[in-house]
Amino acid sequence: MALSCDQIKKWSRRGDPIHAWYSYEMVQGSLTQGKLEGTWSVYPQGSYANKTNIAADSDVDLVVALTSSFYPNKKELSPIEREEYDKYYERAERTWRDFRDAVTRILRQNFWVVEGSKAVKVRSGPIRLPADVLIALEHRHYKSFLSFEGQIFVDGVQFYRSGDHKIVNFPKQHREACAAKERRTAENYRNVVRVAKNARNALIADDGSQVGPGTAPSYFLESLLWNVPDLYFSHGPCSAYPQAIRWLDANQRELWKMEFPNGRGRLFGNTSDASWSQSSAKQIIGGLYGQL
Repeated sequence: MALSCDQIKKWSRRGDPIHAWYSYEMVQGSLTQGKLEGTWSVYPQGSYANKTNIAADSDVDLVVALTSSFYPNKKELSPIEREEYDKYYERAERTWRDFRDAVTRILRQNFWVVEGSKAVKVRSGPIRLPADVLIALEHRHYKSFLSFEGQIFVDGVQFYRSGDHKIVNFPKQHREACAAKERRTAENYRNVVRVAKNARNALIADDGSQVGPGTAPSYFLESLLWNVPDLYFSHGPCSAYPQAIRWLDANQRELWKMEFPNGRGRLFGNTSDASWSQSSAKQIIGGLYGQL
């Protein structure tokens, strides 16, 4: 049965953001009271940060990033620039594992904590929504280091999955790129993402569908739709959503060209973010197209 305009409008609504704010305040307050050492920051990422959360979203994604120590990527620096860098910075003694252990230890004093392969899940009575807390060190991708005052870098986060698989991500750049897309599309991009997430959930719940729970994680679905040209997000969600899905269906051969919103590589390229396959993307595109 084809999606009605009423259903599309219903699916385009944003989930409640208040609980996410409350979870953020509780986690940050716990770390402050626990006197977590170093200079660090807490900020949201994922669907709540990007305002693409739906009613079915439960976990709030938070980043706890240590900024007084960082991992540098100096591959683009010349030998002279590396010498200049070495005048001001030396290898930090505090590692990601040290910082993760310190954060987890403090959170355990106030909440129920379960450590996962990438994040720690925090839950407690006062926290209305569970939070997935990604513990990371700042990552700096250097573009230039002619002087300390003139150093140019892109700031991201670095952490390790299962303790040894390095992952570098750029959540701030992702959020900024999605916000810019929202402005360029007359505030239709986020509506379309929310509809797609609800439609994906409907496919997962359908026993006759081949779309499973791991076929299209929200981060990748959001990134996939970011690659749809702006002109297809026009005239409100009832028009924009089917236009965007039809464009994806018609351009499946172009998937290899698509990029992450954060500007750090191709969606299906050789980057630390790329744990999604073209076959999974085609599967979700086919499923969403079949619902129209």
